[in-house]
Amino acid sequence: MHTKLPSFINFCAVPKVEIVDEHGATAGDKFYKAGSTIELKCVVSNIPQPTGYVTWRHGSRTLNYDTTRGGIR
Repeated sequence: MHTKLPSFINFCAVPKVEIVDEHGATAGDKFYKAGSTIELKCVVSNIPQPTGYVTWRHGSRTLNYDTTRGGIR
């Protein structure tokens, strides 16, 4: 007769985050002229609970995506 030992599993889901281009393909390095308007899309997957928003940052500054142009320099 064997004694069964309890089993513990530690599950850690790591979100996958991708920046995609206008075609939905993973964006690599891109270069734009100063003053250009760009549109960034972020796809987040592998998360236990979806969130309603993503916070965009440029360095330590939070970007305001409610404006027509962000004015990032």
